[in-house]
Amino acid sequence: MTQGERVKEIRKSLDLTMEKFGERIGVSKASISNIENGNRNLTEQMTKSICREYSVDYMWLTTGDGEMFMESDDDFMEKIDRIM
Repeated sequence: MTQGERVKEIRKSLDLTMEKFGERIGVSKASISNIENGNRNLTEQMTKSICREYSVDYMWLTTGDGEMFMESDDDFMEKIDRIM
């Protein structure tokens, strides 16, 4: 899966339009379309913005390894509680 395909997967899983997805990271609908279709690559700045704004795991977005979304603090604390 390409980075563009992963961007599309994130956007679809969050049920966002290209326009709404792009607004939060400061890029246009056309830019998101070009990324998803493989006509443009993600910049490092866009990658970091997507990870920050949508709690996406950096390694998953860049390489496909791991899980799409980072665990929230609540999820982490719930796992700790179960262990203890």
